[in-house]
This record gives sequence, structure tokens and C-alpha cells, in this order.
Amino acid sequence: MVQGNGAQTGRYLLGASLALLVAALSPAARAQGQTRSADCTRPTAMLERGAAQQLPAETPGSFAMELEEIERIEIELSGAAGESASPPEICDPAGVPIAGELVPGPDGLVTLRFIAPAAGRYVLAVSAAPAPRTIALRALASPAAEAAPLVIGRTVFARLAPGVARAWSFEGRAGQSVRITLGSETGAALRLIGPSDADSEAAEGRTPQIERKLPADGLYKLEVQPLGETADEITLDVRELTALPPPRPSAALRPGTPLRARLGAEADAVLFEIAVHAGQSYAMTASAPFDLALDLGLADPLEPAGGQPATGITIVRAVDTAHSGEEQATFTAASDGSVLLRVRGLGVYEGGEDFTLTLTETGGQAPSNSAVRTAPSSR
Repeated sequence: MVQGNGAQTGRYLLGASLALLVAALSPAARAQGQTRSADCTRPTAMLERGAAQQLPAETPGSFAMELEEIERIEIELSGAAGESASPPEICDPAGVPIAGELVPGPDGLVTLRFIAPAAGRYVLAVSAAPAPRTIALRALASPAAEAAPLVIGRTVFARLAPGVARAWSFEGRAGQSVRITLGSETGAALRLIGPSDADSEAAEGRTPQIERKLPADGLYKLEVQPLGETADEITLDVRELTALPPPRPSAALRPGTPLRARLGAEADAVLFEIAVHAGQSYAMTASAPFDLALDLGLADPLEPAGGQPATGITIVRAVDTAHSGEEQATFTAASDGSVLLRVRGLGVYEGGEDFTLTLTETGGQAPSNSAVRTAPSSR
């Protein structure tokens, strides 16, 4: 009897429990606020930037989002059922809920804004609600970059999210010469902004560099804008120079005598001086295991107005055919005197590499469109 009564009691409790469970899942119970929750660790769909997902009534949603470090996003959840719906939840790549800014709007619109603290897959969990809803994700433009203090002589290591600019600042003195070097994996734009917006200069690439004699006392700002589509690891270095280096002295280049010279990290350009005669044509050939560019011009030891270091040459004509390994330039002298030839290395190995330069007289001609007017030799 006791066993029979216990079995009957167990069947009764099980039946009562099932009845309560069915009642809890009924629309009436859910309308009273008993909503089903979504799993914040197991997403069922992807939510892409600029795309929208439809969420049926009485259905929870769990969406994965691939975000970059310090990326700012905004999620709009339309058709929310006011107080009867639980607020959406965001979990980080480890499945830990993180805080965001929840902004209620008109007609049941809810906006959730947050900044991803690290790159990875985040999950948006939305509980079930009586009405169907639309969920949209979009990236927000980064606000104006706030400048972090930078110490001259120390290297900054930082990680940039795609499209998100960062900024640093340092105190400069009038007449102070600095070299600013940026190292980037995917390419970045580097901009120096002085106390006056007019005192700005920019460079870009994987290793952009700016050498500048500062025009005034005050706070200088360095803006770094990533150019790649993925996160970028960068180094930023500002060094004070005792003085901007003077232009390298030019070496004499004579017809028929090949010269061997070296380009590398310490010297990315070399100047040569050519004594020329009016009406005479000349051809120069540079050969190397890397890409080269040739610049023809006249001697110019003056520092440009912008404060950059003097290059020692004013360019009249530049030649870069993009033929890796060899470049050739020809010209006809318009008068007696001297012409400068600058050889630049493009993509030179950091340790330095050699190149060979040959000058040939190709015969006398009347001056033409390729004529280069010469200046008296300074030698």
C-alpha cells in the first residue's frame, strides 16, 4: 500500500509539473513577462555590418558579430515590446557579458551602443517577445582622435583597428629638428600637425618618415590613420636630431667609366655631378638587384621653405619606368656647365645593396624637348 500510494503520488506530481510547464510556455504566460532567453554563447546566425535580421514573434535570437579592437558599433532593435521584453545582451569572445549603452527610442525602438575592447567574435542575445522585430548592426564613425602624450626618444607600440585613427602629441621647440618614423604592417598615413594648422606635413606607406625643423614652440600632434582592412600593429618613434643632415656631396660621373655605389638604410639616394657641353647628348644607365629611380636636375643646397632637409638638387626631370633592376635616362645639354643626377633606391634591403652606374656620350645634337639647361659647375 505504501509503495502504491508513493507511485500514485509520483505520477500526480509529474503530471502537475508538466501542466505547469505547458502553462508557462503558453502565450498568456509569456504576455505576462515570462519570456524565453537566448543563448549568449552559442549563436545561431551571423549579424553583418549594414545588414538586418528578422526575428519572429515569440522567438529568441542569438547572433555572432566579428568586430575589431576598439571598433564602435550600434545595434538597433525595432518593434521591442516595451517593459515585457528583456533588454538585449552582449557577450565578449569568452562568453562574458559586457556593458553597453542602452538608449530607448520611440515606437519600441531600442539602440545598443558599445566599443569592442578586443578583436574577436561577439554575441548578441535577444530574448523572445510577443511581436516580431528587426535587428540591424552598423559601425559608427570614430570620434576625433584624442592625442596621448608621447615622449621624444621612446618608441610607442600600438594596435589600430581598421578605419580608426589614433593620435599622439609632444612638446616641440622652434628650430628643433626631429625625425618621425612609423612602422606599419598593412600601411598607414602619418600626419604631423603643428601649433598652427598650416604647419602640417604628411607621409604614408608601411614605413613613412617625416624629417622636420619645427617652426615654433608649442604642442605638435601626430595622427596615424590605418590604410588596411585588418587590425594593424604599429610602432611610432620620434627622435631629436642635433641638426638635419646636409646634402651628401656629389661624386663626379665621367663618360665610359662605370661607377659602383651603395644604397641602403643609411643612404637612400646618391648624387652625381656630370660636366656637360652645349648640344651634347648623354645617356645614363643604372643597374641593381632592386628597383631604381633617376632624377635629373640642378644644384640646390637651400633648405625648402617647409623646413624639410635640403636634398642638394632641384629636380628638372624624373625617370622611373617601374622596370625592376634597370633604369635609363637620356638628355641633351642646353649649355655648358654641370648637371646633377640623383639615384634613388625603391625597396632597398635594410642592410644596403650595390648598384652600377654608367654614363655614355651619344653624340652632339641640337637642343630638344629633353634638353636640360645647366648651371656653372661649383667645383
